Amino acid sequence: MQSPFVILVDTRESMPWTFSNIPGLKNQGEIVVKTEWQCLGNKLGDYTIKGAESPSTGWRISIERKAINDLYSTILSRRLDFEVELECLNDMEYSAVVVEAPLEKVITYSPEYWKEMEFTPDQQISKRRIVVGSIQAWQLRYPNVRWWFLSRKYAEIWVYRLLYRFWEDRMKGN
Repeated sequence: MQSPFVILVDTRESMPWTFSNIPGLKNQGEIVVKTEWQCLGNKLGDYTIKGAESPSTGWRISIERKAINDLYSTILSRRLDFEVELECLNDMEYSAVVVEAPLEKVITYSPEYWKEMEFTPDQQISKRRIVVGSIQAWQLRYPNVRWWFLSRKYAEIWVYRLLYRFWEDRMKGN
């Protein structure tokens, strides 16, 4: 089955999903998804639907993908830039941050560089609390930005299904 829409992938995406193994529903077989690379603009996420432009927010729907190491690095080193992005995402019809790790792993994660930096266990706990506390605060501060925590494989499928549902409910026939 051919996907009825094209997914736009930001040109700055470093580990893009290929959407090449999306299972169909109701014995449809595998879904063939077309993707195109495009600069989606600063602070506008990594994935959207071609044709989902919005004059006020740039895009009607946007998904920000985060690998776990990127999540930690962003929160601990580029926090203010990410908060500006969350503000922009919050104004869209639908937006999400999809973290490629279960929440349990996010809570207990220790980046490799922490060993090299010789962070003490207390310092590691403190940094984890900053990351988890930031995610909790942002969920309240930016309530229109949904947060999902899934393995990379299931995150890719989940995002396709979210984009499909948005297209089906809000764009089909327009």
